[in-house]
Amino acid sequence: MKLYIQGYSSYRNDIDKENIKQILKEKYKHDTRRQDDFILLGVYGANKLKEFCKISQDNELYITSGIGNIDVLQKCCHYIYEKNQLIRPFDFINSVGNTLSYYVAKTLQLKGKNIFQISDNFTYLNTLIFIYASLKISKNSAIIGAIDHLTKDFEELAKKISDINNDTNMISSVNFQKLSLEKADALAEIEFENKIYNIKEIKNIIHTFKGNIKCSMRSQKLDCQKEKNFFETEISNAINKTLKKKQNMLYIDCHDDRYKILKVRIIK
Repeated sequence: MKLYIQGYSSYRNDIDKENIKQILKEKYKHDTRRQDDFILLGVYGANKLKEFCKISQDNELYITSGIGNIDVLQKCCHYIYEKNQLIRPFDFINSVGNTLSYYVAKTLQLKGKNIFQISDNFTYLNTLIFIYASLKISKNSAIIGAIDHLTKDFEELAKKISDINNDTNMISSVNFQKLSLEKADALAEIEFENKIYNIKEIKNIIHTFKGNIKCSMRSQKLDCQKEKNFFETEISNAINKTLKKKQNMLYIDCHDDRYKILKVRIIK
């Protein structure tokens, strides 16, 4: 399966130090009331994407995340189980995944298909498969947003959910790409498949690939370039980084010794 990237945007809180809420208010004139940091992170990434590529109303929108909006879920649990109180209305609204999708779609002025999709593993790659299947029918283009938000208050819980070592540093990130089946005006081609590889097969692929090779942090049995900080949808950020550097890339994702791959080939 192949899709073509026509635009992208990125933000990582370990690299980019801007005040998102302030920029949304002052630069993008966005009303931030009743929206938590998870939603604002997604809206910020969408606004950055809008600056670098043309977006049409019929573009489809897909949002995915590693652990979703963990902050608001913890708040809801706190009200119910610890304080024996009703959930605050806006916390309840913001706990629904499609609330983020609504605000992103509003920011991009989209009226097409709008899906918030999380898988318990390979969530970004699984979302790409959803997009490919949909675009083959609709012939539209799509926007994919990958969002991981973390606050220090719930970092320990997030690490348990993500099944990573407590010494590992987690970060917040948002990465968007505009995707199409059409090669015209594309920056790069991404190739992916719904196939699981074992370690032997992956090592054979590595030996034959010409370009930059990057692995997820969970690929502990592989000796290749890895991120020092963890966020579940890091593959999306790796795509944007290789677009910026204009380098071909093989990315290897791993869950429980099962491997999936994605290839990026630069066009221009």
